[in-house]
Amino acid sequence: MRSKYKIVFLGTQSVGKTTLISQFVHRHADEKYHPTIGIDFLSTKIDINGKEVKLQLWDTAGQERFNSIIPNYTRDSFIAIVVFDLSNQKSFEQIDHWINDLVRIHDTNNYVKVIIAGNKKDLISEEQRLSFSSLGNQKAQEHKGKYVETSAMKYEDIYELVKTVNDYIFEDIQRSDSVIDLNKESEVINLEATRKGRCC
Repeated sequence: MRSKYKIVFLGTQSVGKTTLISQFVHRHADEKYHPTIGIDFLSTKIDINGKEVKLQLWDTAGQERFNSIIPNYTRDSFIAIVVFDLSNQKSFEQIDHWINDLVRIHDTNNYVKVIIAGNKKDLISEEQRLSFSSLGNQKAQEHKGKYVETSAMKYEDIYELVKTVNDYIFEDIQRSDSVIDLNKESEVINLEATRKGRCC
């Protein structure tokens, strides 16, 4: 079993990466926009079926001037969450860019698990959401990942993302323990959250 799980959030500027992380860890969203400068991360502990697990959630800047340094910080990631804004078509078109950077850094024996998260679902119509849902699922299949939709303003609207992360970790723990029971439900309890350092 890993001592910690590194989860990196990628995506263009203003798609909501920082707010998603805040909801994930603190169940709270800061409504004021503060762009991430370089790299930042939070550390938290969760309990998955009686096992305490440490998570590191890495927040990355979406501004183009930081693009050259971001890939280096994805090393050793267990999960990459590629976020796009459901109300911004251009941010969806950048998904391949972020995932291709991951592929260059991770060799085929240590390929990071990918979750594509369509954020800000509260800002679009149901018709638009259904259209993006089809595109998002197709894109996730191309990259052997999973697709979820979120709104970072409320914790209950990121539950699908939290559950998907939890399921990936649960499966990894099962493999480590040589106990395979994929039908067993996993349960997440937030135990502790602490802010770590900032880079750049």
